[in-house]
Amino acid sequence: MIKTLSALVIAACAVLPAGAVPREIVNPTEPMVLVPGLEYHGPSRISTVEHCAELVEVADWTDMITDADLLGMEACLIEHT
Repeated sequence: MIKTLSALVIAACAVLPAGAVPREIVNPTEPMVLVPGLEYHGPSRISTVEHCAELVEVADWTDMITDADLLGMEACLIEHT
């Protein structure tokens, strides 16, 4: 009985919601960083942060001063995370 129940739980966890697409984690060992001023979003991959800094045209993502830089980076990180 317990084995059957365990099998059902595992099978239920493997079912994706309608429209969901399974994704593979690309480069799971890539360093994660906290963006100063946006720490509440948690860590992001360094490649994502650098990509967003380039898109938003932030010269130095480790020292953002203006609200426009912070808002742009925040929007980009949310979209690409």
